[in-house]
Order: sequence, then structure tokens, then C-alpha cells
Amino acid sequence: MIGRASLVIALFPWGDVVEEFLDPIGLRLKDFVEQMTGGWLFGYASALQLAGHRPFIVCASEHASEIECHYHAGTGVPIWIVPGRRARQGHSAAAHSLRRWAATPLPAFRKVLAQSQCDVILAQEYEYTRFDALAWLARRMRIPLYATFQGGDRTLSWIEAIARQASLRACSGLIIAPAAERERLAKAYPHIALNIANIPNPIDSSEWKAIGRQQARQALGLAREVFVVVNHGRIDIRRKGLDVLLKAWSFFAGDASSELVIIGSGQDRDVFARLLSEAKLPNARWLSHYTTDRSTIRHWLSAADAYVTASRIEGMPVAPLEAMACSLPVIATDAQGLPDILENGEASGGLIVRRDQPAEIAHALKKLKDDPGMRNRLGQAARKRIEENFSLGAVSGALDRWLTAR
Repeated sequence: MIGRASLVIALFPWGDVVEEFLDPIGLRLKDFVEQMTGGWLFGYASALQLAGHRPFIVCASEHASEIECHYHAGTGVPIWIVPGRRARQGHSAAAHSLRRWAATPLPAFRKVLAQSQCDVILAQEYEYTRFDALAWLARRMRIPLYATFQGGDRTLSWIEAIARQASLRACSGLIIAPAAERERLAKAYPHIALNIANIPNPIDSSEWKAIGRQQARQALGLAREVFVVVNHGRIDIRRKGLDVLLKAWSFFAGDASSELVIIGSGQDRDVFARLLSEAKLPNARWLSHYTTDRSTIRHWLSAADAYVTASRIEGMPVAPLEAMACSLPVIATDAQGLPDILENGEASGGLIVRRDQPAEIAHALKKLKDDPGMRNRLGQAARKRIEENFSLGAVSGALDRWLTAR
């Protein structure tokens, strides 16, 4: 790696198999290759390309019978698919950890890394069995291993806790944007000298840009004067606080001049459908599909007056970054990662409220509804925050400096 201007970097997304991510949102492997964009994975791929490096993606699939190489439609990045399987649940957390390690297709991973002449491995999540397996493989192949935090902050068994100590000592560095997670690591692993970089997830600010508000509203069939609030992403009730969001919106239940639009799907779609029905909110709409159409999302974000996330658990979510890039003011909870995005509060483009406090969310929404000038001011600040700190250019430079520093 020393002295090379361009690094070949393997990106390993979360999941024993990629279907763990795709199945809950109703997508197939073909969709992953041909339609999916954004998120930390493809954001990193684009940022690394911009820095002159050569990223590629490696994931296992339970539908693959042999090693295959595809090319991502959006970035052109190679996506290597190897045969894999999901580990069966064990009779204990430790047994399940052992089965997950055993299910890791290390020979196939090794073959792909060798064939690609990999210089660096970058894994999603370090509090995860895949990270331990990659740490062992990286040592064997003498490849530096890094990992990025996207929300996984729990060691799930005592046997993982033992292995994790060795894996963290062996890794070359961690990319952790949320301050709360950096503090947790310092307390959880006080005897390990961790090399940590504070680098956020990137977003393509040249693509995520608002179109005309009335143009967007006309295309979506929205009334000109309705106060529109948007939330989009995975339907995961506990992590995303969607039950809290519905309770917050109940304060607007009788307000025909306001509308909440929730866009997305996920593993909790059936339960969420029931919650929404029971909430009896005539001015709340759910577009219950996971869309890979960025134009559709951009239209909704351009048409909206505010963006809201009621998350209980986060890493460094991309959805609110997309909203901010479209000049939307953001109301967000204090789930880790979100206060870092809105580091300077209103000057960063949003309002922070406490988790599990629907009344606080409702109050913040009412504040924005009643003050168009504030909405405009926060929206402009949000866009500026993205351009200066989260754009591909900003993150690309930070990643390049960090990965090539040694």
C-alpha cells in the first residue's frame, strides 16, 4: 500500500447474506445491482472513486451458487457476490455467534480479495461477527482492515466480547462520526488504543438538490398551501421511532391544512399498517413501498415544508441528509448521529428534540408551521451544512487523507 496513489478498497456491507437487507424492503439482488444508490455503501464507493481509488463491493448471497462479478449501474463499481448462507439461531447468543462465524464464506472472500489485488478492507460495523472473521482473514492476507459505524453498537454475546477485543486490536482504524459512539467505545474498550476518524457519510449534493416547490407539488398532486411533513426510509418501528411519530402527528389529527407523508417499507410493514389504521389520522399518508427512484424521493423532499425523524437508534443516517440537501429544515431526535448532523442546531438547519417525546416533536412541527421565515432560514442553513461537511468532495478528501496517511 505504501507509495501507491490509488488503493484497491473492498467494501463489506452488513449481513451474513445480502438478502438480510434486501428481503425486508422487498428488493432482489438484481435490484441491488441495477437500481440501488446512495446509503453509506454507494456513498462511500462514489467518494472513494472521486479520490482516485478503486473500490469494489463484496457480499454473500443465499441465491448464488458460484462466485459472480456484477457492476453497479449507478457507480460502475464491481460487486462480487459469493455463495453464502444465514446462520441458524442457536440455543444461546453465544451459540448463534459461533454459527455466524462458521457460516462466513472465508475461502470465497479470500479468493475475491486476492483476485482483486485488494489493498484495504473496509467493513460496515465492528460490533458484528463478520468484522471478527474479516479481522482474521485480513491478518492472514496482510491487508489493513478498517470499519465504519452505521448504528451497530452492541456486542451480542460473551464469546463475541472476547473475540472483539482481539479484532479491534488488529484493525487499522475505525470511522465513527457520532460523538456518543466514540465515547461508548472509550468506556467499553479502555485498554485498546483505537485509531478513530470522525468522517461522516457522504451525499451527492449535486444530485440531491431541490426542484421548484410548486412544480414538485403539482407533479405530486399536492395543494399549494398545505403544510407537508415528510419522513422516508426503512419501516423499522423500534429503531426509527415510527410509533412515536404517529403519536406526535396525532396533535395534528384534526388539521386539514397539514399532511404527514411517510415513504418506505421494511420488516415491520404489517405491524405499522395496523398502527396507522388504529391511529385514525386522516391527514397521514403512507407510501408503503421501498423506492429506488431518486427522482420520486427528490420530488417529495422538494414539495415538503419540513422533514421529521423520530428515531430511537441511529448511526449516521443518510435520509435526513437527503432532506437537508433539498433545503428542508429537519426535526430530529437526539438518537446518536443526529445531533452530530445538526451539530449547531438551527445554524445547521434543524431542531433537536428528545427521544420518545411525541409532544416535543409536535411542538417543533407547530413552530415550523407557524413561521415560514424560520423554515426558509433553516432550509438554507441545512443546504449549506451539506455542501460544506457531507458532500462527496468533502468526505472524499477526508477519507483519502486518512486511508493514505500510513
